Amino acid sequence: MSRPGTLLPALIFAGLVAVVPLSSVPYGSVEPLWTALFEASVFLLAALSALEGALSGRRVSRAHALVLPGLALAAYALLQSLDLGGGAVSYDPYETRLVALLLFTYTTYLALLLRYADTERRLRALLYAVVLAGLASALFGIVRQTAQRGEEGFLLAALRTNTGYAQFINKNHFAYLAEMALGVLLGLVAGRGVARAKALVPLALALPLWAALVLANSRGGILAMLCQVIFLGASFGVTRASDLKRTPSALDRVAGSKAARAGLVFALLLTIVVGMVWLGGDAVADRVASVGEEVTAGTTDATHAGRKDIWAATWRTFAAHPLAGVGFGGYWVAVSERHEGSGGLVPQQAHNDYLEVLASGGVFGAAVVLAFLWLLVRQSAPRLRAGSPFARAACLGALTGLCGVAVHSLVEFGLHVPSNAFAALALTAAATASHPLTGQKTSPY
Repeated sequence: MSRPGTLLPALIFAGLVAVVPLSSVPYGSVEPLWTALFEASVFLLAALSALEGALSGRRVSRAHALVLPGLALAAYALLQSLDLGGGAVSYDPYETRLVALLLFTYTTYLALLLRYADTERRLRALLYAVVLAGLASALFGIVRQTAQRGEEGFLLAALRTNTGYAQFINKNHFAYLAEMALGVLLGLVAGRGVARAKALVPLALALPLWAALVLANSRGGILAMLCQVIFLGASFGVTRASDLKRTPSALDRVAGSKAARAGLVFALLLTIVVGMVWLGGDAVADRVASVGEEVTAGTTDATHAGRKDIWAATWRTFAAHPLAGVGFGGYWVAVSERHEGSGGLVPQQAHNDYLEVLASGGVFGAAVVLAFLWLLVRQSAPRLRAGSPFARAACLGALTGLCGVAVHSLVEFGLHVPSNAFAALALTAAATASHPLTGQKTSPY
């Protein structure tokens, strides 16, 4: 029979893991009711964690430095919503307060994962939860694309014909989740985190994810997937760099050759491109060909809803408020003043998360995000070369998934979807968790 001291942490971790697949079911939890439900779930788990910490005496580890930028950003968003005498910074104070609450929820979730993902078994469970969510969504998307007929919803009322992909209203939001799951599987194989005899299993699981990404017809998703392959090729062999006692194998010699890695990347990219053309056909070709039209100046759309016009309006918004920004959540109001369109369609998002951070948070907000990215790289880099083989490969897989997110965020806003944000935070914790580095539990300090 399990002791209470071991049962409570296990229950808390199980709840944290369950958030990833469950939050993806109802359209990615974009509706306020579902967002609030998962916020409440995270705070309930945090309350249980506080109780468990009081009973066990466990404290935070050095890995928790990664949550400091999140706390700073949540506090700054809350400050933007307050009227301190000259009016609030935010153009929509109420929405900014909601964003501050959501940022605090995400920060709490990451802090809990960093505390409880303290064994290799839990690390596996965390990564497999991301893979499960992505794979289930991909299979549902393929089934829906094949079987849906008419204008009625498909299991969920809002899933109408030619709307979104899988259970997401926006096909690009599905692509984010699929990229993260695909990155984990490919990273585990490339990092030799699975036995050679079992390597075909994650590759087989990756096939429906790749197929769904192509069939979803998301240009950003395809770009992110190609960049993930390049990232894996560039980092090939990094998880074996510290193992110097054994005789180098042929694979090690390939990993040490820049020409061989470049050839491998080229071969993989060629295979993927050929596969996309074969599977996606004219639909993918037309979508890719339309990129140039959308980012050039010759548009005749009176609403000016193309990315080029939205990005230009976003930059003008930042230039008008360079220090404090217009408030997280206030972007959609502020950009309307500088968006040169007919007014028939006002941008709700910048379709570039980096530009939107600049416009919403100003220089300070951008600095906080850069600090988070710097800490992520600083804490994850040592874990690529230390710990068990699975832990090193898990770190590579998590970083590959996050690489896809980083690239896709150049042209989309998928991290605004709570389920995608939870999955990205799970990968962040997997890449920076303290336990896999040493093979022992993290000691308090």
